Amino acid sequence: MADNIALIGNPNCGKSTLFNRLTGLRQKISNLPGTTVEKKYGTWQFDGKKFNLIDLPGIYSLYSEAEDEKLVVKALLGLDHGNLPNKILFILDASNLRRNLLLFTQVAELNIPMTVLLTMNDTAQKKNLEINTKELENILGVPVIKINPRKGDGTDNIIPALDKAKVSTLQIFNNTKQRLSEYIKSSKREGIAAETLSRYAHIEKIVSACVSQKPAPGNVLREKLDYWLTHRIFGYLIFTFIMLTIFQGVFALAEYPMNWIEQGFAMLSAWTNDTLPSGALTSMLSNGLIPGIAGVVVFIPQIAILFLFIGLLEDSGYMTRASFITDRVMRRIGLNGRSVIPLISGFACAIPSIMATRSIKHKGERLATMFVIPLMSCSARLPVYTLLISLAIPESAGIGPFSLRSVIMTLAYFAGIIAAIGISLFFKRRNQNTETSEFILEMPTYQLPRLQTVILQMSHKCMSFVTSAGKVIVIISLILWALSSYGPGDAIEMAEANIYRTTNNLPAGQYTPQHRKTDLEEARLEASYAGHLGKFIEPAIKPLGYDWKTGIAIISSFAAREVFVGTIATLFRGNSDNPETIRAVMKQAKNPETGKPLYGLPYALSLMIFYAYALQCMSTIAVMKRETGGWKWPLVQFTTYLVLAWISAWVVFNLTSALF
Repeated sequence: MADNIALIGNPNCGKSTLFNRLTGLRQKISNLPGTTVEKKYGTWQFDGKKFNLIDLPGIYSLYSEAEDEKLVVKALLGLDHGNLPNKILFILDASNLRRNLLLFTQVAELNIPMTVLLTMNDTAQKKNLEINTKELENILGVPVIKINPRKGDGTDNIIPALDKAKVSTLQIFNNTKQRLSEYIKSSKREGIAAETLSRYAHIEKIVSACVSQKPAPGNVLREKLDYWLTHRIFGYLIFTFIMLTIFQGVFALAEYPMNWIEQGFAMLSAWTNDTLPSGALTSMLSNGLIPGIAGVVVFIPQIAILFLFIGLLEDSGYMTRASFITDRVMRRIGLNGRSVIPLISGFACAIPSIMATRSIKHKGERLATMFVIPLMSCSARLPVYTLLISLAIPESAGIGPFSLRSVIMTLAYFAGIIAAIGISLFFKRRNQNTETSEFILEMPTYQLPRLQTVILQMSHKCMSFVTSAGKVIVIISLILWALSSYGPGDAIEMAEANIYRTTNNLPAGQYTPQHRKTDLEEARLEASYAGHLGKFIEPAIKPLGYDWKTGIAIISSFAAREVFVGTIATLFRGNSDNPETIRAVMKQAKNPETGKPLYGLPYALSLMIFYAYALQCMSTIAVMKRETGGWKWPLVQFTTYLVLAWISAWVVFNLTSALF
């Protein structure tokens, strides 16, 4: 039976790099129960031996309120219903033994056989640090070897060292295991500070005995980089430039593969519809299942590109600096320095952005960040904004040198940002009596990112989305297909018959086959369950200036916001590739009660603010469900933004109706 080997160490010590090198693609990710903090499982095969490796999150101490650190303790104590490790590979950063040994002294007292792997030896050498490995091994009472996970140097010596793994003889406190169990249950912090001071007293003796340092002139390049990257003015300018580059990359680079994916699935859907025998099964495949799968796969380019950039920044050492300079601003509204990157990337897509919040340690701040990310106007809202603005605002209208259309578009984006700040402040006030997160950072050494590690992490994020959120998206897509394909009784057949009866005698030159096809699609949709649902919700949306057709578009766009344009195109005899056709038909529609344009400026502005706030994206809800571990917060989020959207749209519609 293969041994279960846990990899434990501080953040940025090379632990995950070693895990990726040893396991390659033989990995899987598991969320610790009740949370989204991940531990990775992998199979390591070497010289005829097989090991089950468990890569636990990097932590600084076993005593902490941070979600990941408390759950590492649960994993080590066997309280998470996972595989209890038989042995531990403890990763020690040779360039900072003092900090790393605090965690070691705590883990050593759990009485699990250990082997110590010294990493960052090249960094220690640059600092002119010399470590007496033999003396360190004698003091710790466990095997100690030097390795370089990035290059693979020394990894062949891990197996012999593991065979000699044993319980550490370094026992400062004897009842750590029992006290950790009580700490997890009660979260009491009494005596932790005094214990930590006592541990550091012992650590100082170890460092003095094992580490010597020659005078060094200092790292001039690093000091210069840190000066500019963390500068109170230029630091923000550099950060803004980097984020704009990433945002543009996610938005622009992903456009091509996303278009290819959409076109490919559209061709597959059309081929399925034309090749297979007509019937419910073919319709379900071509109009339900295939579009549902496409709705999952189409987001992969954005997720992959975003996490590629984030991985490069993290591995280079810059991400820590970015979190440091933004923490003060974010903390004022109840968030965290690590919140800024998910929030900015939310303008491209909320799905990878919500997943990117995993770097936020404090549970409350992570939840607040995830909660407000959908308020950042993502790229899917652009088609909706573009249609509505061009519908109601003349191209020639302007305010000074600025086009009125561009001003309205900008205001739509700022509406989401302002709402996000308000809700973040509400979270801050709600949590004001609870302990806030500690934001202690040690600036890591700059280094060239290791592409293999970054790509592996990126692929895991993509697979995590496909296997988890994808299931929900496909199921909801099938439900939407069923609602729009079937109706009560023979309602759809009667609607089709009525179209044929009223159009059979129309001149062929005035009424083309395309006109009939569009009318049939509109009739089927109106007679379907989705159409009945649109009629049902019409009283609720009528105060906002919407009719039942808009209601259907709102319901259908729950699959994806941009579906709104396609649905409107079908309902108004338009072509989604030709917005002018849609606008021309919509401008002719009149309100039977007032005689005013039914789809005028009040309608457009009301619907824009509705889409700016309403959570019309099942993919986002699916990801929120996965990241929060249940349906509570996705439902709270959906309801909150629906109420906010309705009230805001009602105010905007009535104000603009009175003024115009």
